[in-house]
Amino acid sequence: MTPVKSGSRRRGRRPLPRESDTGPGRDLKAGAGHDTGQDHPAHDWSDIAVGSTVSVTPQAGPPYLGRVDAKTPDSGIVWVVSLEGSGRQMIGNRDGVSLLPAAGLPA
Repeated sequence: MTPVKSGSRRRGRRPLPRESDTGPGRDLKAGAGHDTGQDHPAHDWSDIAVGSTVSVTPQAGPPYLGRVDAKTPDSGIVWVVSLEGSGRQMIGNRDGVSLLPAAGLPA
């Protein structure tokens, strides 16, 4: 077997994005075809404390209960651990996900 040289990776220009990748709400700096979240208003999650129980309502899929595991100082990104066993998820305040304090449940 021939050893691979350290500089043998293919280098060159990336292909230009298709016209369909440059529509409204798309930012080429963030990566072609990736939605930057500009279509959704930013949610204010500054009142939701780490450790509190929240109701998470994603854009697609059923709502679920979770516990806030961590969040950024500006509350722009929140990590939620599902109480239903589906793991930990990072949620941005422009992802179109609704996070509300779960009424009647312990924090």
